[in-house]
Parts: sequence; C-alpha cells; structure tokens
Amino acid sequence: MAKLSPTQVGRAAEHYVVAEIHRRGGYAACFGGNMPAIDVMASNADQSRSITVQVKAKYGGRDWQTSIRRGQPREPEADGETIRYWVVVDLRPDAPLYYVMPEWWIQNNIHEIHAAYLAQHGGTRVRTPDSIHHSINTARVEQWIDQWELLGIFPPS
Repeated sequence: MAKLSPTQVGRAAEHYVVAEIHRRGGYAACFGGNMPAIDVMASNADQSRSITVQVKAKYGGRDWQTSIRRGQPREPEADGETIRYWVVVDLRPDAPLYYVMPEWWIQNNIHEIHAAYLAQHGGTRVRTPDSIHHSINTARVEQWIDQWELLGIFPPS
C-alpha cells in the first residue's frame, strides 16, 4: 500500500464518489476543500434535483475520522426532502467500498454515540477531556453500503 497524505486520500475518495455518480447516470463535481461541509455537488440529468455530499475516506486506518461538532440531535427527514448526504469511502480494498447515508442520520448517530460515551464516563472524555475528535467504525455504517439510490438523482433502471 502506497503512503499517501491525508489530502491525497481525501481527494481520491472525492473523485471516486464523483466517478461513481457519473457511472450510475448522475452528474457531479468536486469542490476540493473550497466549500465548508460540501465536497461534492450532484444532480440528475435535467437538474430538477440537486444534492450535496460530504465525503470521508479511510485508507490505512480502521475508522473514519470526524469531529463531535458534526453531531447533533436530528429527526429523520421525509422521503424526497433530504438533499444533504455523507458518503464514507473505504479505499483499502482493490475497489472502493461506499457507504451512502443521509446527513441527518450520521449527525444524529455521532451525537448519540458521543452522548452515550460521556454518560458512561461521568460526562467527560477519559484521556483527552478537551478533544473534539470522533471516529466512525464500519459496523456503525454497514447498513448504508452502496445505498446510492437514496440520492434520488439516477435514471430509473
């Protein structure tokens, strides 16, 4: 496995996501760190539905990395109302693995997991009380593997 910088890993994942959206019949473009919380914008062919995607990648480690600041209590959005998604990409296998989920779900999940951790430890992180780091393991997102249809931008099969 080649040694890549975190920037290279992130950009590779963004480009893989854009390529996969195109492969499935949608349209997409990377923003390469130029828009906060948006890595990819995508739409259907007639641009009647546009969405944004936050991409997280892992290459050498076991988990995806984010911040507790990304977590917040959220209620499920109604079908067709979701326009913000996360795609977490595992670049370790020969072909990338994609986990596609609504942003409301992952934000709520981060919030719930962190709140449960704090509840178990008296309201404070054990080793690094001021840390905002949060990791996401595969087991937490495996239900979202290849859920591309959630994006609602692809032509009917």
